Amino acid sequence: MMKPLSLSMRAALLASASLAAGPALAAAVTSLAATADQPADVPPGGSDSDEGIASLEDEIIVTAPRLRGQLDTDIAAEAELDEATIASYGASSIDELLEALEPMTRSGRGRGGGRPVMLVNGRRIAGFGAIRNIPPEAIAKVEIFPEEVALQYGYSATERVVNFVLKPNFRQVSLEAEGGMPTQGGRFQHEIEPAFTAIGDNGRVNLNAGWEHKGLLLESDRDLLYDDPDRAAEAPFRSLLSRADEYVIDGTLVRNIDKVTEASVSVRFDQTDSLSLLGPDLGGAGDPLRRNNRSQNWTSSASVNGMLGDWRWSVTGNYADSDTRTFTDRAGGTRDRFDSSSQSFGANANISGEVIEGWAGPLRTSITGGYSGLRYDSRAERDVAVTTSDLGRDTPSVFGSLTVPLLDPDYDVGNVGRLSLTLNAQAERPSDFTALTSWGATLNWGITDRLSLITSFKNDEAAPSMTQLGAAPLETPGVTYYDFATGQTVEITTTTGGNPLLRAEKRRDFKVGVNWEVPLVENLRFSLDYNHNRSDDTTNSFPLLTPEIEAAFPDRVTRAPDGTLLALDQRPVNFDRATNSQIRWGFNISGSFAESKAAEPAAMRRSTGGPGVGGAVRRPRGAGDAPPPAREGAAPPPPEGAAAPMHPAGDGAASASPRPPRGGGGGGGGGAIMTRRGGAMFGGGRGGRWHMSLHHTLKLTDKVIIGPGIPELDLLNGSATGSDGGSNRHLVEWNAGMFYKGFGGRLRAKYDSGSRVIGGANGDLHFGDLATFDLRFFADLNQMPKLTDDLPFLKGSRLSLSVDNLFDAQRRITDATGTVPLNYQPGYIDSLGRYIELEWRKSF
Repeated sequence: MMKPLSLSMRAALLASASLAAGPALAAAVTSLAATADQPADVPPGGSDSDEGIASLEDEIIVTAPRLRGQLDTDIAAEAELDEATIASYGASSIDELLEALEPMTRSGRGRGGGRPVMLVNGRRIAGFGAIRNIPPEAIAKVEIFPEEVALQYGYSATERVVNFVLKPNFRQVSLEAEGGMPTQGGRFQHEIEPAFTAIGDNGRVNLNAGWEHKGLLLESDRDLLYDDPDRAAEAPFRSLLSRADEYVIDGTLVRNIDKVTEASVSVRFDQTDSLSLLGPDLGGAGDPLRRNNRSQNWTSSASVNGMLGDWRWSVTGNYADSDTRTFTDRAGGTRDRFDSSSQSFGANANISGEVIEGWAGPLRTSITGGYSGLRYDSRAERDVAVTTSDLGRDTPSVFGSLTVPLLDPDYDVGNVGRLSLTLNAQAERPSDFTALTSWGATLNWGITDRLSLITSFKNDEAAPSMTQLGAAPLETPGVTYYDFATGQTVEITTTTGGNPLLRAEKRRDFKVGVNWEVPLVENLRFSLDYNHNRSDDTTNSFPLLTPEIEAAFPDRVTRAPDGTLLALDQRPVNFDRATNSQIRWGFNISGSFAESKAAEPAAMRRSTGGPGVGGAVRRPRGAGDAPPPAREGAAPPPPEGAAAPMHPAGDGAASASPRPPRGGGGGGGGGAIMTRRGGAMFGGGRGGRWHMSLHHTLKLTDKVIIGPGIPELDLLNGSATGSDGGSNRHLVEWNAGMFYKGFGGRLRAKYDSGSRVIGGANGDLHFGDLATFDLRFFADLNQMPKLTDDLPFLKGSRLSLSVDNLFDAQRRITDATGTVPLNYQPGYIDSLGRYIELEWRKSF
């Protein structure tokens, strides 16, 4: 009978195999081999036989180090995606990837919001332009954190944080072409985009160019029903979607100055030319009235960041110039002209690090000082009247946060998990407005390594935008609008521009959030957030003209003697108060399947980090097991008498603090586990990959008080402030994807419940439920060697087929008689409908 391999020999084999995961893992396994054969407490007369090491043979666990660039934070990640999971989304750009991840990256605070705060390798960046053109293939890991993490990097806690960990070495030249059209026809759009990306030891460079064309979609291209035959005859002279051509060229250069300092610069230019048709010229030859628009934008940003001792610092700057020219034809052969030019510029400096050692860990602070400037001038010409505006705003600001650990068992302080308090404050002074202040507090309780609780309160003030205050008025004739008072869809003239009487908005937000990495179910993470918001003196676009709104703003409405709506002043207004509350819950899960066992030893398996993965798989320990390491991802302790290693926080290495770094859900993902149980080593592309996420937002309250003496508007029960109706009580978002042997697919579903608006000449207006499905198939031909050998030009190619709104679902909006108002017909509210796009991407 063959004698089993000794533990040292097996560890040596594991070390050899672990080279695929990096030298650090190989070194860790080799270290194990160096000590494994030395018997411990061998009884007299005994030997280090198989029986002597039987307990060691049961399981060998090796945990890989955290990836360099993962966040070092006490707050658990809400989702983590490793390289294989990113590939399963089939995205060809970071924009597409963020769109696919939008249900996970959207802020749960209930105020809507824009793009999340983005970091690269745990560092601040100057702006989205610094990462816009990085291909998803260059990303090793994506971490998604709650809003409170933004405080540690000098941002306010209004958006979630996404950290992109890049591969250390990557190079790609690519060419992407795509074309698509709605199944109802009428419009074709296409795009071509060459790009170059290189990432190396000294930094990275991105170069990108693109041209996109979108065709003109006319009212006559859709089956619209008109009450007025004359209005129907005008359909070929009115556009639903404008014709547009966009040209883009941009580049980013990042350079590592030394081991801890890097500098970056990004420059982008884009130009868009568009054409819209506004109806026939009834006072002239009958040709369509046109609106021609050209916008040109220059955007640039630069940043430098590094380490000053144990403190991380960064300095960023940006400058952007945007110029727009619009010509609008009027009946009788006259033409209006509108020109605008705006410049934005600014800089900020941030420093963050540990202040002192507290009773439960180091106190950490982040301080940011900044300045931003805006300039806007416009000129509107109509007939002989000329209106100009010249606006400017300069805003200095200072922001600071302090995190104080309160409880931590690692410091023998408490035994109920880790508890920390973060305080933050901000002050800014816009030159054209009053001073604004903000403050907040966050309690973060890591109850266990798998369960955490966050509670936060935020009180802040916000100024209206510069253009909301002072933009020149712009009149637009021939706008179709549904009039509740008469129950008719009419053409009116709208006035937009600024309102200098707007007041500062005061906001108070309260949040409680739970994040749970579910035991026994690998890679499953559950989250639950409750938010309550109150805002006073909110700045809003002029709301939907319901009877309640018209009673509140009678001077904004112009009617003919017979009651027909003629004109509407839509310049922004203040509401006295708005309150809302909501619950948002969801889960993320991912996994692998059909992993090859032939290519790797059957004694090895890896748990890779997908959404919600916390790194190594946790296992119950028996009485004879060795104690666990201090924390997954922590560096091993130095030899006795040696100094502790020093690493900059945020680089993904261990901290010099006695408290090990904790990012992600308690391990950072990317950790490798090798056991005697079957499975493929390190996953990679040998097996399949799947992921799924589900999020449900339930609005509990949503109410608005417009002004004194005006009844409260309940947006969940019959009131509305926008043309899309009231608030939808339910929003459900589901994403699922799979990737196997070069083929992948992703299905995205979205459901929102309907609403109703009470009142109007034809009774209540009902907005029906809407469920949409988006489907995407993709094939990585590089993983099909037989095909590429026969057709070499396909090597490095990927094909994608996307179908948006798979079932061509349209929200049905009817009045009390069951009639669909003209302005709410599907051709108006969703002109594209089902849209099919084919994309080919080739890398060299």
